[in-house]
Amino acid sequence: MHSPEWHRLTEDEITHIIRVFNNQFIFEHTEDALNRASIIIKLCNDREVKVATTAFYNECIRMNVYMNKRDAAYKIKEDMDAGVYGVDVRSDIYTYTSIFSDTNAKTSEDLARLVEFYDEMLSRGIEPTELAKKPLIKLARNVGERRLLKALLESPETEKLTTLHAATAARMLSNRAQAFIAEYDVDSAKSQLEQLLMYHIPKDTRAVPFSPGYSVGSADIKIPLDFTRTREAFFIYTRSLYESIMRIYIIRRRANDAHELLDDMRRTIYLPPTRMAYNWFIRFHAKRKNIQKLHEMHDMMLQDGVMPDEYAYTKFITSCMYHPNPSRLQKLVDTATRRAYFGAKDEEHEPTVGLDEPEGVHSSGLPDVPRHITELANIHNIVYHPQACTRFYKSMFLEHEADIDDLRSEKCQPNAHIINSVMCAYTMLEKPVLVLREFQRFVRYQHRLSPHQRPPDLMKSIIPVAHIFKMALDAARVINNQWMARKILAQMDVWGVRLPNPISKEA
Repeated sequence: MHSPEWHRLTEDEITHIIRVFNNQFIFEHTEDALNRASIIIKLCNDREVKVATTAFYNECIRMNVYMNKRDAAYKIKEDMDAGVYGVDVRSDIYTYTSIFSDTNAKTSEDLARLVEFYDEMLSRGIEPTELAKKPLIKLARNVGERRLLKALLESPETEKLTTLHAATAARMLSNRAQAFIAEYDVDSAKSQLEQLLMYHIPKDTRAVPFSPGYSVGSADIKIPLDFTRTREAFFIYTRSLYESIMRIYIIRRRANDAHELLDDMRRTIYLPPTRMAYNWFIRFHAKRKNIQKLHEMHDMMLQDGVMPDEYAYTKFITSCMYHPNPSRLQKLVDTATRRAYFGAKDEEHEPTVGLDEPEGVHSSGLPDVPRHITELANIHNIVYHPQACTRFYKSMFLEHEADIDDLRSEKCQPNAHIINSVMCAYTMLEKPVLVLREFQRFVRYQHRLSPHQRPPDLMKSIIPVAHIFKMALDAARVINNQWMARKILAQMDVWGVRLPNPISKEA
């Protein structure tokens, strides 16, 4: 690094670089990331760069802790407390959090050493956060220290707070509830939520400004100190707690409890659920092909002003057309059979048109339904939902303010999985012209991504792309468009696409 370039870096930029390498080590567990961070720190020392921010030394502590250099990390903390780095550099909650994030701590001795720092933090009046407690809770659970684990889960004296101290109680109760969730104690976490809802909403209506430490939907909420007593901060803490409990319910397949919490949350706080929370529900119901629930989630998102992202629309659309595994298919059939026997109205699946044909009629790229399942009347109505698929698809274009017939528009770019499902739907609905329209949209988009080489999406989605070309070729032959068939075959040769099943290439 040349000297002029080095001196143009600010303290915040240097800190950010080291933070990136530390986070890279956490996610990828690569020693190379820590080595790069240590090189940056060495360059700072060699060039006598004076850094006077607490955040920089907190990242240095993190790096040394990850590298199992505990003595060096503790020495930095001691120097911070002694004022070696300046009067403005002092230990804070993130200093102790960096010390607690010791990935090499495995034994009771390691836990005892970290508890000493925890007691020191409390003696200085520094309030522990869920992020600080979490590694201690996990380590205490792993070494079997149940009494310490119970002590860590104990809440501060929230009983001394009146109902007017809502923001303070929200922060404390949220931290404690997150700790219970880390211990997989959902009922105790929910009791903290019920206690929180008893407090009065704060009157301070200032908006919380965005900052790098604030992450919407994260369990570790970081709000600037000046705004922690505002109404919005209270709702942010409350929403985070709601969504953390809902996530555990969904993981445990307690969908009804999760939906009750979602409805209660939408009634209680003015902040809408985050897109991440909605995606949890979408993934759960898409896996089970519960199309009616997916429609409800889509409507909720639009009502709350939460625009579905590519992940959500991919789940919405592909869930209508994917072929479930045998056990899931049997559950769908059993549910439909019970409803038919008791005469109940099928609210889970909407009826579709033209789908009660024998297996093998449509060349949609989808697996055939097993023969013992086809004995049930209108089996395709249970498994495939082409009309719902196309409805979600049109909604995606409306949300992006794009014209679905404009193939040159770049406002909405469906991925290969979405195009594959939509072409399957139009094939089932016997609309070959629309099948070819979506094929052309797919080819145009891939050309824009990689004009002079094979698009990378073809490597990532080999099977969907093969089905896309097969359905397009079938549609061209249905309408007897030999020119389009030859064009499709030529594009296959250029991209090296192989059809999923042997098929004649005679146009």
